[in-house]
Amino acid sequence: MNIKLRTLLASALLLATSPLFATVADDIQVVDPMIRVVPPVVTTTGAFMTFYNPTDTEHFLVGASTGVAKKVELHMHIHDNGVMRMRQIPHIHLPPHKDKRLKPGGLHLMIYGLKKPLHAGDKVDIELEFDDGSRKTVTATAVKR
Repeated sequence: MNIKLRTLLASALLLATSPLFATVADDIQVVDPMIRVVPPVVTTTGAFMTFYNPTDTEHFLVGASTGVAKKVELHMHIHDNGVMRMRQIPHIHLPPHKDKRLKPGGLHLMIYGLKKPLHAGDKVDIELEFDDGSRKTVTATAVKR
């Protein structure tokens, strides 16, 4: 390989791995992902975690998926005439330099159509999708609550 081609390839590799090309998935930190264990006859559950956005830019979680279920939706709880109800939402806001906690009774990932029962301690991969299209896989621990 000639020197010009080597230099060009090395420059392209350096640019592709530089911070200028970092994705939201690279930047957003995810702490303590967990998925709730439910009785074997129940095929719907929730997943919870905390996000931290260390950047100066707001970002959004726009989707999620997992191989252990048919679908995952972003949800929140609202009060509707004195009744708590869950509602699907299009995204979860991740403000700059702040934590965003997904928790029971609040924002969460709603998981539908579990393909098999979960047991305490099981590890479940959840793929998160962010507003720039980048993705990050986190491993959630199944917990009884």
